[in-house]
Amino acid sequence: MGDRPHVICHMVAPLDGRLLVGPWAPAGSAFKTALHDEYQRLHLAFGADAWLGGTTTMEDFATGKPATAGDPAAAPPRPWHIADKAASKFAIAMDRRGRLHWNSTTADDGHVVVVLGASVADTHLAELMATGVSYLVMPDDEIDIAAMLVSLRERLGIKTLLLEGGGKTNGSFLKAGVVDEISLLVAPAIDGTSGAPTIFEAGEGSVGPQLQLELIAAQPLAAGTVHLRYRVRPAEPA
Repeated sequence: MGDRPHVICHMVAPLDGRLLVGPWAPAGSAFKTALHDEYQRLHLAFGADAWLGGTTTMEDFATGKPATAGDPAAAPPRPWHIADKAASKFAIAMDRRGRLHWNSTTADDGHVVVVLGASVADTHLAELMATGVSYLVMPDDEIDIAAMLVSLRERLGIKTLLLEGGGKTNGSFLKAGVVDEISLLVAPAIDGTSGAPTIFEAGEGSVGPQLQLELIAAQPLAAGTVHLRYRVRPAEPA
């Protein structure tokens, strides 16, 4: 398999690692604003070519309505459709079932590229084309993360990708062994909600024995936050 992008999982969490910000950083509060500003500053400082989120994360950006047109006159191209050949920054949306509907071609200043499973309907691909959104259709319904990353590198030239997904997306990348670094902005807060999602949700079995984390940097920042960076390596054999 060819080269893939360098993947940095960039997240923000309170001391107990919960994913949802709302319970401990209310919208409109000065703390939430400061936290958002610091997180975005770090996001930009990485100089990444792309950022990636799953279906749930991307719902905040995909606010369009489903197209009502019938079957397209000609089958849309597969596996790739590149709507903006001049784009150099990308927002990658993993939406294997085609649930997202777009009314913008950008998300956080990146040109939107949707990654879908093989059984996605031609009508949905036609909708994406009409909206001006790019897409990649994978050969199977389940997305092979490593193969997807290689395709993104080869076709779009993405060398560094920020993984900023929900817990399940982040966990799936860890299980696939394709996370190179973890960038965590730790906020001076505690959620404490029982059963609340965390920044990594890897399903059955711990990924801990597969990984070895090496501290790169620990830096106090604004609003009482601390920025932690770890290099991720495969665990050494016992």
